Amino acid sequence: MRFKIILLLPLIFSSVSCSSSDKIEFYSGSQTFETYYNDNYFLKNNADMHQEIALASHAMALTTFNGDEDYSKRGAYLIDLWNKEGFENIYLNDSMREKPGTDTIGYGIASKSLYNFGGSYTLIAIAVRGGNYGAEWTSNLTIGLEGNAAGFDMASNEVIAGLTNFVNNYDIKGNLKIWISGYSRAAITSNMVAGKLLNSYEEGKMFSDNISYTDNDIYAYCFEPPMGVEIGLDVARKELYKGIHNFLNYNDLVPLVAPYEWGFVRYGTDHYYPDRLTDIYFDYSEREKLISLYHFTNGAENFANYTVDKWKFFDVGETVAAKNNLPRESIHPSQGRFLRAFIHELATRGFQNRETYYYSIQPGMREIIEAVMGLNDEIAPIEVESIIKVIFEYDFIKDLIMELEQDQSGQFAIDMQLLFYQIFGANKDNIDSVNMLYEHNFMFFAMLALSFGVRKDIMSQLLYRDNAMGIAIGHMPELSYVFLSACDTRVMGDDACKFNDGSYDILHLDEPASFSLLEKNIKKEVFSYKDGKMSSDYLSAEKFADGSIDIYLPTNGQYEYICASNGISLTHLDPITGESLVNDSLPSNGEL
Repeated sequence: MRFKIILLLPLIFSSVSCSSSDKIEFYSGSQTFETYYNDNYFLKNNADMHQEIALASHAMALTTFNGDEDYSKRGAYLIDLWNKEGFENIYLNDSMREKPGTDTIGYGIASKSLYNFGGSYTLIAIAVRGGNYGAEWTSNLTIGLEGNAAGFDMASNEVIAGLTNFVNNYDIKGNLKIWISGYSRAAITSNMVAGKLLNSYEEGKMFSDNISYTDNDIYAYCFEPPMGVEIGLDVARKELYKGIHNFLNYNDLVPLVAPYEWGFVRYGTDHYYPDRLTDIYFDYSEREKLISLYHFTNGAENFANYTVDKWKFFDVGETVAAKNNLPRESIHPSQGRFLRAFIHELATRGFQNRETYYYSIQPGMREIIEAVMGLNDEIAPIEVESIIKVIFEYDFIKDLIMELEQDQSGQFAIDMQLLFYQIFGANKDNIDSVNMLYEHNFMFFAMLALSFGVRKDIMSQLLYRDNAMGIAIGHMPELSYVFLSACDTRVMGDDACKFNDGSYDILHLDEPASFSLLEKNIKKEVFSYKDGKMSSDYLSAEKFADGSIDIYLPTNGQYEYICASNGISLTHLDPITGESLVNDSLPSNGEL
């Protein structure tokens, strides 16, 4: 499957086999897009992911991204979309029309009465604000000591309270269908709202009198959601939550936090956009051409390509690599694999556990975000772009890297004070406040440094400037909308990409002398190793200090291989739970 170059600027879509009456123009930020809407979408089985509902949901989420300096006008794009879709009783909560606070959540609710062969019902739409929310970043970092991630949990409870008031105030009765969507912070809020509504249904407790709904009536479409639900993964994926659909870029950092290692998950089914790791037939060169037409964030004009596809790997050297058998070589290095390794090391080796984070890291991190957003009376607000510029252009960054390489975590934390002075513009008037802010975050810097005690390769990749831009671009909302549209047959016809579950296989070669891998449908050699050199136009792979090689195989391929090595094994990787061994002794020649 492949992306074809389609006209994206400023309107993304050209219609393929779709009624022109369904097409709607909408706005997000300073940009104009098109989507589709029809009431009949909500007669579809909510257990299945529907491209029609997905695109309409993403559009609804993006209309909350209004950065008008007049906060009272920030709901204008959402109201405009809902008016075009025929919704009534449009309500925006106070936080949607005022400057966001540290723990607020903005959302809108609207409804319409519909009829079908089974009778009448009320469709309620809920759009949660997922961008231009300023100080709410503080709440994103608020995990709490137990239960669901506190910041997201509070936000979801507020939305449910608003939904309850909405239904009562407009005297809505009878059968409901509830459609909810959000992006990023708003996505996990929407995810948790849907999950809690379904939990209430299972317990026989409706959130209001004289209304009813079942698990067939919840349509939750959540884009790039973090995790924040503290239950077992098997419970979060059970049939009750079939109407909750999460859409993910494997190369996005945000869906990995709060970390699974601390017991966090999200409700429902995850749908991943295609990537080199997960789709052998995906034409990523076409994607690069497509993405290069569109700049997603301030500063992205300096990186014409989709930099996620240009992730830079660094060899840490024989002495360091041999100690923990780290990678020495990489072809087509994966940002997604890096991010998972980084979060794992941060959660388990650096911050260690949720309790340590809560007591030693969370308070100081909240203060940093408050200062950046202008909520500290002594420190002027800071633009995020200026922070990035200081961090990656400051002269002593090389000294900090050296300290990390030599496991000098204490000295690293001490030297970060100079970086604080630079970022926050320390002067005689605010020096005491900047010093206090630094002191409250000393443990953060020390534990961050401890994260790289083993994975020195992760540290070197993290601090590379172009890689940092790739991490930022991987979470841009416009990017997600482009990916989603490329998986929509109305946009791409038969060339639409296919979603996957984010998993792939790892073929491990123990000190190979030679190896050749053929994909039978492509009818090409997709990986080879000879004369000590790895080669592939299709697959990611790494060679380790001990001479072994890991080849990362999309599960939708059909492979044949010929190998001369000391051993071959196959492992399956789940994007949430990690690796599980499939076969520890494959034959030297065979099929996969």
